[in-house]
Parts: sequence; C-alpha cells; structure tokens
Amino acid sequence: MIWVFRSIVVLLAYLGINLYTGIRVLGLVKYFLPAFRGLVFWPLHILLCYSFILIMLLRLDNIGPLRHAGMYSLPFFVYFFMALLTMDGLRLLLQQLDRIPRLPVFTVAGTGIALCLAVLAMVYGTIHARNIRTAHYDITINKNLSGQLEQTAGLRITLVADLHIGATVGRKWIANIVDTINKAEPDIIIMAGDIFDHNIDAIRDPQGVISELQRLRAQLGVYACAGNHDVDRLAWGEEASNERIYDFLKQAGIVLLQDEVELIADSFYLVGRRDVSPIGISHGRKSAAELTADLDKSKPIIFMDHQPVDFPRMEEAGADLILSGHTHKGQFFPGNLATEQIFRRAGAVHYGHWRGQSAQGVVTSGAAVWGPAIRIASNSEVVVVDLKFGRD
Repeated sequence: MIWVFRSIVVLLAYLGINLYTGIRVLGLVKYFLPAFRGLVFWPLHILLCYSFILIMLLRLDNIGPLRHAGMYSLPFFVYFFMALLTMDGLRLLLQQLDRIPRLPVFTVAGTGIALCLAVLAMVYGTIHARNIRTAHYDITINKNLSGQLEQTAGLRITLVADLHIGATVGRKWIANIVDTINKAEPDIIIMAGDIFDHNIDAIRDPQGVISELQRLRAQLGVYACAGNHDVDRLAWGEEASNERIYDFLKQAGIVLLQDEVELIADSFYLVGRRDVSPIGISHGRKSAAELTADLDKSKPIIFMDHQPVDFPRMEEAGADLILSGHTHKGQFFPGNLATEQIFRRAGAVHYGHWRGQSAQGVVTSGAAVWGPAIRIASNSEVVVVDLKFGRD
C-alpha cells in the first residue's frame, strides 16, 4: 500500500507542475496573441506533458522521434517548473523591495527566461550523458587468493551497468563504452544488469552491437547478471521472455549467471543473482545464503546483483564484494535526492562505495541512460575496481 500512496503523491505533484507551467505558458502566449483561446491550448499542453505515458501505452516507442519527444517532456517540464519558481520568487522579491513595478511584462519576461533555462538544461544534459567518465575504487579484501591466481597481488575489475541497449542506446554508444573498458585493461569485466531496454526489436543494428561487445578484452572473461529491464517484450500484452536476450549475450561472448556461481581460475567465486523484480516476469530467486551454502568461504566471494536492495543479506551469506547498478544515481536532478533515500533505507547506497561489517560494495551510476538521454547531477561511467588481497 505504501507504493500506491507514493505513486498517487508523485502523480498529483506532476499534475500540479503541469497546471502551474500551463498557466504561465498560456499567459505568455496570450500576451502576444490576446485572441488565443485556452480551449485550444490546454488539450495540447496536457498531451505534451503526458506524451511519454501515451507513447508507451500505444506501443509507439519504436518510433524514434516520437519516443525521444515523449521522454524529454518529463525532465523538460520539471526543469521549466523549477526555473519558473526561481524567476517568480525573484520577481516577487524585487517587487516587494520596489525595485521593479508590478507590470505583466515582468511575468512574461520571467516565463521566457525560464523556458530558455529549461532548454539549456536539456542541451547540457544531452551532451553530458554521452560523455563517459571512469570512476576508480581501491578495495582490499581480507582473504588470500589461491589457485591459478595465488601469486597475483591484485585483481582489476571493470564494472558497467545500465547500458539499456535499445531505441536510444545503439552501436555508437556501446563502442564508446567498450573503448573505455578496454583502455582500463581489466582482468575481468562485470556487467551488473539492465544490459538491454526490454525490446530487442528496437535495436537498430543488433549485429553491429554484438560485434562491438565482442571487442571486450579481459583475461578472465566477461560476466553478467540480468536486470529488471533485461526481458524481451515483443508486443503490448504479450508475456515477457528472455530467450533472445540470452542468445544475444551468448553471441557477444558474455557469460550470464542467473542464480549461479562460477569459480574463476580456481581462485575466487563469482555469484550472479536473478533480479529481484524483472519487468513482466514472475519468478523467485535463490537467497544469498542458498547460493553460498556449499562454497569454500576461505576463497573471496564476489556478488553481482543488479539492484542494491539486499546488501546486508549478502554480507551475512559471506560476500566480500558486491557489485550493483540500477539506480542511475537518479540520472537527473532532483531524482538523485530520491534514490539516495530509497537505497539508504534498503541498507545500501545509491552510488559509490558501501562499507559493511565484513563486506564492501560498489554501486555504479551506469554507463548509459533509460528514458530521456540526459544526465544532470550524475555521470555515465565505467567503474574500475582495483582489488587487493591479504589477511591482517
């Protein structure tokens, strides 16, 4: 019931934003076109504000221009609303101080400036989202390596998540990610879920994307776990499935672990978990304790789990390192304020380095985007984790 209440609050808040921005835009239009009628304006305004929902309901998200226009409408109106509040507050303050007269022209000017600021935010966010950064963490695990890597002093992991390959993210974006990963010269590559954006058919050049992923280079291989978007919905109303996604990853040379454990080089365990809430698919997943019950816990245990919602249980099960994504660090402000609170309550973090009593974790903001291809107050990133081993 809590999620229902929160959803209602969010919908009411967005409705308030739409009414506030609509009144101001209509005022701006009528200032220059006094005969313009609200009966014409309001249906168009509401259609634009909720276009991202309509496009998904009508299954028009495969039409690139429509999808992009719809997805951009949400952050645009959020930033337009924030800019309007700022301009209105400044105008009222200056009027109270008798710095400017109480004339409609100042309201119109504030609306125009707010529109320009919102457009600039969209332009900045679009450019910034495509600029892939590298984040770096030095982590020490209080265990020794054995097996084939016994003489190895450390292990370099590259972590990526949330590629969301589909209508927005295609071959060019993936090529940039692959180049960034290979530049780090990792020993092993981890993909922590949401590799796809739930519709294989939306990928414009699937073989080209596969060829880019095949360029990934790591001595110990490329491994992945699935995320909540890693399901394939062929058409509206059809049940989601995984088969084409699994085949795609196999062709790309990526090993998918779904509630499975792989002993890497007889030296450490890599545990890949099923996602806690895959879209359109109902199945359970093994507990962390079930996955580690028969493992040699003197060896390092590394978990891949897309959503950072189960860190304390994985720590109890013997995890030494947990690698996650999913949060996008909110992707664009003020979303990061919400994700910070949500995942803190889950006992983890929404971004960065998590420290438990005996385990550590890293949550990445993701290498690409979901929905609107913008990032503000977050980065598209590839994470490099340099692991060191040794008992105190």
